[in-house]
Amino acid sequence: MTPARARCGALVLVALVVNRPLGAQLSQAEDAFKRGDRPAARLAYERVLASDSLNVTALYRVAILDSWDRRLSRSLDGFARVRRLVPHDEDIMVSQAAVLAWAGKTRAAESLYDSVLARSPKRADALAGQAQVVAWGHDLRRAERLWRAALDIYPDDPQLLLGLAQTLYWRGRPSLAAVFAARARTLAPRDPTTLDLERSVRAALRPEIQTSLDGSGDNEGNDFVTQDAAYSTALGGDRRGTLHFGWRRARTGAATSYGGGGAFAAALGGGDVVMHAGVGVRRLEGLTRPGTLPLTAELGLEARVARYAAASIGYERSAFDETAALIDSGFVINALDVGVDVSPSADLSITGVGGSAWLSDGNRRYTGAVTVLARVLPALQLGPAARILAYQPNHAPGYFAPDRFSVIEAALAYALQRERWGVRIDGGIGSQQVAVSAPHQTEWHLRLTLSRGWGADNELALAGSISNSATAPTGVAPIAGYRSRTLSLRFRQGL
Repeated sequence: MTPARARCGALVLVALVVNRPLGAQLSQAEDAFKRGDRPAARLAYERVLASDSLNVTALYRVAILDSWDRRLSRSLDGFARVRRLVPHDEDIMVSQAAVLAWAGKTRAAESLYDSVLARSPKRADALAGQAQVVAWGHDLRRAERLWRAALDIYPDDPQLLLGLAQTLYWRGRPSLAAVFAARARTLAPRDPTTLDLERSVRAALRPEIQTSLDGSGDNEGNDFVTQDAAYSTALGGDRRGTLHFGWRRARTGAATSYGGGGAFAAALGGGDVVMHAGVGVRRLEGLTRPGTLPLTAELGLEARVARYAAASIGYERSAFDETAALIDSGFVINALDVGVDVSPSADLSITGVGGSAWLSDGNRRYTGAVTVLARVLPALQLGPAARILAYQPNHAPGYFAPDRFSVIEAALAYALQRERWGVRIDGGIGSQQVAVSAPHQTEWHLRLTLSRGWGADNELALAGSISNSATAPTGVAPIAGYRSRTLSLRFRQGL
């Protein structure tokens, strides 16, 4: 035997010796993966990769395990390595697209699903993934069309039925969503996502009661206790009606405001537009003047105007009962407000509101606010915020307010949810000016909310806040050391 043949034989023998245990390790890893034993599967796959760093099956499975453990960046890195080895494997492409969607990269996920469907137009998991990622991208009308087209091919696919039910629910059509959710549950009776959706749909259709008890005060003596309650129920055809009642009493000044009314909301245009309207009365009782009974009303529209944007416009006529003196005066305020909410990505939100209001004493008020929040940690958002309030007085006796009150600040929002418990912190610090001629002051505010949920959407929440937002009761100079505080208890229960 020549030396060359001897070396070749030795290499073959080594390959046979090495591949036998490698194949056994891969088989053990696959068995653990199928059993759902994630730690054992990960350990076995990592042993395979230690011997063969380019093993496609092991790289693919580890990327999936990383996604299940919410290590999304690491998972996507793993998928990138696998795709370099097998760029056109459809199973891997569909799995990678799902992880891209979970990571908020909806455009990239949609593009990858499109690539799969261009080769296999009837692949069920790609059809479902495409519709899901379009829905997550807020294009609910197109998502509904995609779900329905997929169901024309696979009418008894529980994943497709569930996806359509979710999209209909998000579009404000719970009655129709309930039909498809029930069909999905019949086909997959133990699927937890289907059960959760069915509970949410039932909650949207069933009667519900809400109540809140609030206490507020400041170091100027404007202390209040407020109680509000509401009963709402479905009226059929994706319409909902609400009866609401409220009572407010100044702890100093013995002024009281109370009343009630009714309102309804209805989805229009397939759920892309929601209209609400209501009417009621409010009794204002002070010390120096006879009580008044002004009419209250509301009318508004909220609409999805683009894939990542929503807008609203609303009119409201209400009692101006923010202080005991205002209750005693019997003032009424008519307000027209517009708002825009834009979310170009899962980690960025831009909110803007503005409006004008007319007081019954002839004064006119203008307001505006904008907030930009970017996610810097999974539960933390930071960004700039600004707001302004200005009055155009008629120089007649009436409600006094500064000609302009403005704030610019750095804002934060921290929200943490652990099963049914939730904690939220909202705050900001910046500069405020109470009037055009007044000096700038440091401004800050902090609000803490603790909540406990149960069932589909039942909740008990306790919130407290403190702020030094200034006021100008005399002249234009703000009170030094001003403080205000609130404490609120909210309860919501479906019947």
